[in-house]
Amino acid sequence: LRQELAMRQVLQGIAGSVVAPVAVVDPAIDAVFQRRQVQLQRFDPKDYRSKLNPTEAEIEAYYKAHEPQYRAPEQATIEYVVLDAQALKAGISVPEEELRRYYDENIAHYTTAEERRASHILIAADKGLAADERAKAKAKAEALLEQLRRNPGEFAELARKNSNDPGSAAEGGDLGFFGRGAMVKPFEDAVFAMKPGEISNVVDTDFGYHVIRLDAVRGGDKKPFDAVRAQIEDEVKKQLAQKRYAEAAEQFSNTVYEQSDSLQPVIDKLKLSPHRATVQRTPAPGATGPLASAKLLEAVFSDDSVRNKRNTDAVEVGPNQLAAARIVDYRPAHTLPLAEVKERVREAVIAQQAAALARKDGEKLYAELQGGAATALPESLVVGRAAPQGLPRAAVEAILGADPAKLPQPVGVDLGDQGYLVARVQQVLPRDPGLGAPQALQAQYAQAIGNAEAQAYYEALKSRYKVEIKPAAQASAPER
Repeated sequence: LRQELAMRQVLQGIAGSVVAPVAVVDPAIDAVFQRRQVQLQRFDPKDYRSKLNPTEAEIEAYYKAHEPQYRAPEQATIEYVVLDAQALKAGISVPEEELRRYYDENIAHYTTAEERRASHILIAADKGLAADERAKAKAKAEALLEQLRRNPGEFAELARKNSNDPGSAAEGGDLGFFGRGAMVKPFEDAVFAMKPGEISNVVDTDFGYHVIRLDAVRGGDKKPFDAVRAQIEDEVKKQLAQKRYAEAAEQFSNTVYEQSDSLQPVIDKLKLSPHRATVQRTPAPGATGPLASAKLLEAVFSDDSVRNKRNTDAVEVGPNQLAAARIVDYRPAHTLPLAEVKERVREAVIAQQAAALARKDGEKLYAELQGGAATALPESLVVGRAAPQGLPRAAVEAILGADPAKLPQPVGVDLGDQGYLVARVQQVLPRDPGLGAPQALQAQYAQAIGNAEAQAYYEALKSRYKVEIKPAAQASAPER
């Protein structure tokens, strides 16, 4: 963390040192946010699809040229079983007398904590004081106690005048509510043995001598069994399931290993349900449970499992959840036959041919405009980086790249499988004033340049000191 903070401080210092005067910023921002008034014609492959009907030879040729696109990944149909503590819990039934016994044995869990409110008068007398000094302190406490026995109503007044506890004296000795463990033991024992309104005998603690009055009691109520029955049943089932799981886990692991040619023995022994699924080496999107476990799939596609169709070892696929699997049917990666993917290939050929026709017509129009034709184009737009009007980035950059000194100027842009775009750039427009105040743009520009400077410095350091950044998994791998 210290190194990270130090590096951040250096880089932020570099980024913050950039000065961007208006004379520099304005031309730069204008160059970035300038707009162009253009006429457009788009040649969309979708408009050509209805004209196309590929021949069998064209389909076959495309299939052969693009066979890797029609590869089916390695797959296996597996049978698998799961030992799950949650499933065990769902099958457990607990007799009513067991639930009541658990309630009685754990009644403290179903009782609200008792709290008591007390007031006291402390006559301070540290244990290290001389015996005669402690005796004087005790005598004073006993005298106060005698006075309170005669007139209990004077407790608060006597506490204010005589108590050496700075925290409670001003409050008439009131300590508020507290539970067990909050006070030193002799004090606590006295308080929790008293009845409300009762004044204790003198209590000796490490702080001195106390005269205590119990003011109130709250809490300590037991929740009735019926109110906590569902909670108790869940807890007892959980404990029993955990115990059964621990016992069954060893049997599960041993059985799938020792009788590795079938899962039936472990199914019979532990009364498990078999499942089937078709899987690949990596979990499918949205997979859940054991089928989402990369560890289990790695075991399924191990050489021994594939070659001999033996059970995998027991694999932990979740908390308190073991699974084992075996391959029922294995299919290596292979190219799908043309008959199986013919419609997909046909669609791909149509898309390719439609894009080619769109490109051909677009290039033809572009050549005509370059030759001086005054053909009108159907769309008229104002285009810029901040307002691309739905055009691909390549088209926007090509339009903005037209030489302002040679306007109007035609531009042709090959958009690949999206077709072709022809534009006639008519004039240069300044940046949109709605983009923000000059000061805000200036600040954004300075920040961007500062970040670039900081990144350049960082890369220079890496180059100078031959820094090699390893992937996280590799960097954290333990040494052997």
